[in-house]
Amino acid sequence: MDEATTAQPGHDEVIQPARVELAGRAAAPGPQTPGRRGPALAAWIVLALLLVLAMGVVFVLPNWVADREQEQAAEPAGSVESVVAAPPIPALSPEELARLRAEAEALLADLLPQQARLQALSAESWGGEDWTVYDSSAKAGDDAYLAETFQDAVASYARALEVGEALLGRSVNIIGAALEAGTAALDAGNSSVAQQQFSLVLGIEPESEAARIGLERAEQLPDVLALVQRADALSREGSLQEAAALYREALAIDSAWQPAREALGVVEGRIQARRFESLMSEAFTALASEDYEEANERFTAALKLRPGSEDAANGRLQAEQGQRLDQIALVEARAAAFERRELWARAIEQYEMALAEDATLIFAQEGVARAQARADLDSKLSHLLSNPNLLFDDGVLADAELLLSDAQAMAEPGPRLAEQTDELGRLIRLASTPMAIELESDELTEVTVYRVGPLGVFAQTTLELRPGTYTAIGSRDGFRDVRTTFTILPGQSLAPIRVACSEPI
Repeated sequence: MDEATTAQPGHDEVIQPARVELAGRAAAPGPQTPGRRGPALAAWIVLALLLVLAMGVVFVLPNWVADREQEQAAEPAGSVESVVAAPPIPALSPEELARLRAEAEALLADLLPQQARLQALSAESWGGEDWTVYDSSAKAGDDAYLAETFQDAVASYARALEVGEALLGRSVNIIGAALEAGTAALDAGNSSVAQQQFSLVLGIEPESEAARIGLERAEQLPDVLALVQRADALSREGSLQEAAALYREALAIDSAWQPAREALGVVEGRIQARRFESLMSEAFTALASEDYEEANERFTAALKLRPGSEDAANGRLQAEQGQRLDQIALVEARAAAFERRELWARAIEQYEMALAEDATLIFAQEGVARAQARADLDSKLSHLLSNPNLLFDDGVLADAELLLSDAQAMAEPGPRLAEQTDELGRLIRLASTPMAIELESDELTEVTVYRVGPLGVFAQTTLELRPGTYTAIGSRDGFRDVRTTFTILPGQSLAPIRVACSEPI
């Protein structure tokens, strides 16, 4: 109760006990309880109670005694026994009352947060008989406190606290057991039981993340099971790709569903094995067809799926060797083609490429030597044919004759070399064939022709000279020397050349 009024017979004085918050009742704002106001306030209250008690003894007690005597006289004799049978209630001193009030309030201070925790845990829904005992004990303590029977309040509050602690301990055990049972039900594929257990946990502990996740999984479990069952059927039929897709769909709903994950691993392994066998079959087919590049690609792909496969490793080695032989044969064929076309620089590139792969290849060693010799010959011939005037020099002409001899000695000259040889032979013949050259003078000038020698004085003379450039010098005492340079070209006639000194000094 919030407020009590006590009136003694024959008096108008009223005692109002202090208001306190009680277990099982909503806390209301108001003045603090006397037990909480400090020693001075408690002393005043005790003093007031003693004063009231004294006034009652002086004014009320005589009248009460007289009235009681009249009532006893009027009662029948048989009623005396019932009155006498009731045990007397021991009177408590003010100090004892104050101590019990403080003890009751201390217990109540502990009981209120405990009661809030149990209410937050929805203990009423799972506490059973213990919750009934707890609730009734708390309310009994409240009633006793309001009636100022603090001794009873202390006992009731203590009983409620004891039962409350047991309920709190039970809540922990219930949560753990429900989570375990919910998880086991999930693993067993029992959606309804799992939902019940996780809902129970959330009813006790709404913030439980494990229970929230478990409840979500339990609600989605029927869809997951349906997908997995369809995937299992497809897997048995051999439709592995379709089965894998359904397993992945199930895991997209519940990534923690282990049966789907394990089944997906098995199916993916079967898919990989099937792909491996297909690649190996394609690779050996390509190898038998000497399509070494295709075979190498297939064996390499198979090794990525199964790195430890000896068959795939050996097959790739055979394909690589076949590719190497193919490459060498291709290089040799290309080089030979370039030789036939007398493209010696291109042939040398091919042979050197082959030697870079394997320096022991005889055909490449011989080929590069042969191509380099022919390339050198071709270069020299081309230079002479492009500059035929070089043959007018005796030394160059002699070298050209030796070069022509080497070219004519080639066993397989080829069209280009044959043409070069013929042309150089013609130019050598022209450069080696003397031509008649007519010189004129004044019979007074001494004439000398370089590369020929002195000719003396003459009016007219004829020389047989090979094509080339010559210089004639004329000298005469008292006259300035003259110098005349002329060039004899093969097959071309030359006008008479006059050499005479005519400018006096």
